[in-house]
Amino acid sequence: MGTSQTSAPGVALLEPPGFLMLNYGPSTPTVTLAAHLAYGTLVGGFLAWPA
Repeated sequence: MGTSQTSAPGVALLEPPGFLMLNYGPSTPTVTLAAHLAYGTLVGGFLAWPA
């Protein structure tokens, strides 16, 4: 977002995400879900690692 301390204009540079962040592209919900699943799998794998 633009502020008075930057050279960016005072208007928002990003639009609001909207329902399921669809304003950022139609594949955003799918990529977000895939990233959450990958992160959860990675963290779960480390937590299940034998000590």
